[in-house]
Amino acid sequence: MLAGGLLACLALVVVAFLSGVLGHPAFRDALRAHLASGGWLAVALLGVAAGALTTLHGTRSRRQRLAVIVTALAALGLALALTWSLGPAVARNSGAPRSPRARARAILKGSFQSPHGIAQMLPYTHDPDATVREQAVLALGVNLIVSDVERASERWPAKYATHPLRDSLREHLLEALHDSSASIRAQAARALWKAPRTFGSQPAAAETLAAVLDRATRPGALERLAWLALDAAAGAPHPALKAAAARFAAATPDSELARVAARAAEPTGP
Repeated sequence: MLAGGLLACLALVVVAFLSGVLGHPAFRDALRAHLASGGWLAVALLGVAAGALTTLHGTRSRRQRLAVIVTALAALGLALALTWSLGPAVARNSGAPRSPRARARAILKGSFQSPHGIAQMLPYTHDPDATVREQAVLALGVNLIVSDVERASERWPAKYATHPLRDSLREHLLEALHDSSASIRAQAARALWKAPRTFGSQPAAAETLAAVLDRATRPGALERLAWLALDAAAGAPHPALKAAAARFAAATPDSELARVAARAAEPTGP
């Protein structure tokens, strides 16, 4: 039984090491949370139960077999009870945010923390809360990887130019162009259009921004979405986007918005 418990702990050490090197971040975080909460003891008890059962073939009497079975079942029961009781502690140690405010903090923290922190933000683009989705989309357009690639130069080449997360960021932002929320669609389009080095040319983003400007003069339209679209329109040129900026400049009663829109609609020199 002692050997079984020790071998189980040794196997756990090997699994923990391999997960740190090769494992998926989500699995690694879950395993770390389980161990930090005392889950290693449950694994050791499972090893004790397995070790006890291996002695059945050497028992010489019914009484000895009964004692081995009872010991194994007791160790197994304790392991299951411990695992069940550790559930709340594992949830706390895993750091998985539950409330919208906690998820918003996690998004803000992960933006410039590390590529792993950015990867953890990706699922939030499908969050049921529209505010959380919008914050996630905003963070996917302004983060460590995008900043590194967009600001790269010959003297300071991008460290994350070939990082696989670039494709994941692009895919999630393109999906967000079809979100049910107009604010999220505008944020995703702006993020894609403002980072051409990172995401390449995305005509769908320009067309989404043009649609935002065409709807901006309607009753109930959000003014901040017009500002988002005009901010993007002032960047890389696109015929549909510049035409929409010109239409908006002629239609809006807001003189400041009209001035910015007219500037965005100006032809781009060679």
